Amino acid sequence: MNTETLIEPELVVEGRLRLFSLYVDFPAAVRARWATCQISRLAGEQWKTSAEMWNLDTLTTSEPIRKMIVQDAADADVLVIAMSSLDWRELELVEWLNCLAAGKANRPGTGLFIGLLGDGKGRAMELDWTVKQFLRCARQMDRNFIWHWMDRNAMADADYWLTDSVEALLARKQPVRNVTFLREAAIEIA
Repeated sequence: MNTETLIEPELVVEGRLRLFSLYVDFPAAVRARWATCQISRLAGEQWKTSAEMWNLDTLTTSEPIRKMIVQDAADADVLVIAMSSLDWRELELVEWLNCLAAGKANRPGTGLFIGLLGDGKGRAMELDWTVKQFLRCARQMDRNFIWHWMDRNAMADADYWLTDSVEALLARKQPVRNVTFLREAAIEIA
């Protein structure tokens, strides 16, 4: 008698999703926190999310803290950079991103880099330069890059611009689970 036993994979996957946010000013901090909450909501209960959030000014406090922040950001699955004003170039932020890109990430796949830019009070002069810098760094860090204006509509329409990128990231992180087939030898009963 041949018997086939099918062992199905677990339906609930306990994955870990690491989120890291760096903000330039207080209004940007509110937007970064909102984005990480949306990402956690989109990930659902099957993902354990952890989130870190730092102010850009923290990078100048001490070298050990700066190194720790760089490593934590490099290892994060999702990197969120939020700045409410694009009226001038944030050179310190770009230097930090370059340092981050040069480092070694302990992340097993392509991550996501989200730029939350501007406050919706007009189109900023430095948008083109900032987006080009972010895109260049994203490529070097092996991250997909998306950005969005952070006006009121952006926070109301998260499903419109955020969902596809988060779902793609989660699909890449999903462990491959194969259905296991066990074949038992035929036993003849005399």
